Amino acid sequence: MLRLGRWLFCRTSRRSSCNSIEEAIERHTRISREHLTPEIGLHLLTPDCPLYTVPLEDSEPVKYFEEPFWSIYWPGGQAVARYILDEGKSFLGGGSRLLDIGAGCGAAAIAARMIGAGDVLANDIDEVACVAARMNGRLNDLEIRTSSQNLLLQPRTSPGEFDVVVIGDLLYDEALASNLEAWLDGSLEPGTKILLGDPGRHGLGPSLRKRLRHLRTYPLPDNVRRENHGYAEAAVWQFMQRQ
Repeated sequence: MLRLGRWLFCRTSRRSSCNSIEEAIERHTRISREHLTPEIGLHLLTPDCPLYTVPLEDSEPVKYFEEPFWSIYWPGGQAVARYILDEGKSFLGGGSRLLDIGAGCGAAAIAARMIGAGDVLANDIDEVACVAARMNGRLNDLEIRTSSQNLLLQPRTSPGEFDVVVIGDLLYDEALASNLEAWLDGSLEPGTKILLGDPGRHGLGPSLRKRLRHLRTYPLPDNVRRENHGYAEAAVWQFMQRQ
């Protein structure tokens, strides 16, 4: 089990604020299934969206889209969501509890709900991402619970338990990868299954790689390759305890 602190669920101060975020997402994104998990429809910033092609320095600031990492379905996230859809029934049952860290668009959490996981929490420190994840859940006829708490700052000894933790494409920064490894070491309980999806980012260095067991590699669709600087595939790894 993974033990975490008190969940702080993603709530905007007023419902009207949440509505304005949803309206902005509806206006500036498209519903896409052109990815590794076509079973899941997602509100994404795609090449046919005006904001996708307008250079940042030439565009007016668009509220909620200043750093819209949640609006891109990153290759590592696609791989881990695909793995959950393909293999998740072997480790996720009706009583299982899954945590999606850095959830972004919420695809991995949605995949887990689709195959019957009992309790799923999508976590992202960006509250706009939390709204997007819930919207994407509803798009797929599912309710997704969200949290905007920075769980990487939470101690191991606090209450709360998850059987499975998924991390999709968070290894883009070496410092973040190092912090993530340390947090996993401090939070991993016997029996916790931790899955990482990654296309080969800089943060997947020798130290972390020694802790990983390769599970699956997925070729990326052509459009995903073009949109992600030529990454041709993404792998799913299991983070292992130190021996």
